[in-house]
Amino acid sequence: MSRPGSKAKLYLKGQLVGSVVVRGSDASWAYGEFHPDEAFVGFAPIFGQWSLLMHADDDKLSSHASEELRRVEATLDALRARLHFPEKDEWLDLAQINIDGSLIEWKRY
Repeated sequence: MSRPGSKAKLYLKGQLVGSVVVRGSDASWAYGEFHPDEAFVGFAPIFGQWSLLMHADDDKLSSHASEELRRVEATLDALRARLHFPEKDEWLDLAQINIDGSLIEWKRY
């Protein structure tokens, strides 16, 4: 994983959608601050749905909500998310990505 303070560009489906400042990692996940570009607008609704489902007040999601969460997460996984670290010209293909407000978390392959 890249060191805290590293800067990257986030691409979804091959499109530049914002910038990332790495803040750290925990186990297999890394996290940082996300700063969206205008192009993120087209992807924001799916991340918003994920956030709403994850922050539901219920301790246990209903079967319908659980199925919806699986559907949303499958859509997120299909975004072909990549991070580009220009300083090293390093590309990371991401297995999973979550964006919740300005927080971004990712797991690489």
